[in-house]
Amino acid sequence: MREFLAGGLRHATAFIDQAAMRANLALARSKAPHAAVLAMIKANAYGHGMLAVADCLAGHCEYYGVARLTEAEQLRAHGCEQNIVVFGHGYSANDIAMAAKLRLTPCLYSAQLLDEQLQQCHQHKLPFWLKLDTGMHRLGIPESASKCIDTALASPLCEVVLTHLHSADEPGMPSSKQQLQRFSEALKNSSKGNLERKLSIANSAFLMQASSPSGYANTLRSLLPAYAPEKEIIRPGIMLYGANPLAQAIADEKLLSPVMTMAAPVIDVKAIARGESVGYGATWRADNPGHIATIAAGYADGYPRHAENGTPVEIHGVRCPLAGRVSMDSIGVDISALIKSGVQVHAGDSAVLWGATLRVEEVAACAGTISYQLLTGVSARVERVNF
Repeated sequence: MREFLAGGLRHATAFIDQAAMRANLALARSKAPHAAVLAMIKANAYGHGMLAVADCLAGHCEYYGVARLTEAEQLRAHGCEQNIVVFGHGYSANDIAMAAKLRLTPCLYSAQLLDEQLQQCHQHKLPFWLKLDTGMHRLGIPESASKCIDTALASPLCEVVLTHLHSADEPGMPSSKQQLQRFSEALKNSSKGNLERKLSIANSAFLMQASSPSGYANTLRSLLPAYAPEKEIIRPGIMLYGANPLAQAIADEKLLSPVMTMAAPVIDVKAIARGESVGYGATWRADNPGHIATIAAGYADGYPRHAENGTPVEIHGVRCPLAGRVSMDSIGVDISALIKSGVQVHAGDSAVLWGATLRVEEVAACAGTISYQLLTGVSARVERVNF
């Protein structure tokens, strides 16, 4: 990474550490070593570049997960032969036909659309996954809709039953345990629920809560009589990219390796007098004479518009505070303390907006948001450099 930053940057650049990504996937697999892994690469692989990430993780997981049919089409056009599950939205007759043509697996989630979609899947002999709603109330067949669940489970094309946990980041996971009980009851109450099928439950937060593989398996086994480790498919997402999905800091955070380093060049350095302001709205003023560095990255690149004054930015490995509002193409950084320490800053030097030593979670907190939004918000004009 140092050599990339030392070489000088022309514009905002996202450096993608592919070895770190594979290490994070290995960590996810270690939590449930007998399970298959579905790597979530939707939303341009959380901003990391979907096609490059698909190439990086090929052979390291059993499935890819995307949100849209168009994402899956891009993967197939790229030459990706991996099993691809499409989790979102719609599935018209044309969508089902396209999914069959491209060997994709749709995830069926709507009681209202189920009969028509099952008919289309049977027509094309297309396997599908079935999503149950156990409390998130976003997508999924309601747990109480036993007739719908029976109808879907009666199909030999139903390969996997899944649900989504809405609060897996809670300490102790009380809500997740309640959802798992509902999931178990829905299968138990179904006349077809005793048929052997694969289950998919664990997202990044649920996996990161597990202190050991045995603890993870015991948690699921205590709540799901039908649970069998070899019939599980885990769905890591944000943890693949090195961001901690948990609300509270835990020791495992150190085991997650940040994948993206977002960096940009210093494009100007100027002295500033006491009382002078920086940026739109004059929201920051210098308490003393000092120096401001202008960095060529702004909200058009994905740097958060609402990052507050004082948000850290690294220059020469030293944290310097954001000064003033974020502009479309640039930010101002107070480098006064760095200059006073004897370190010179020049146009052409590199600034790190987040990365290995300045975690994206910290920057997100300074902007009142989450790491997911920052990573997925890195714009198309930011070059991705894989190494």
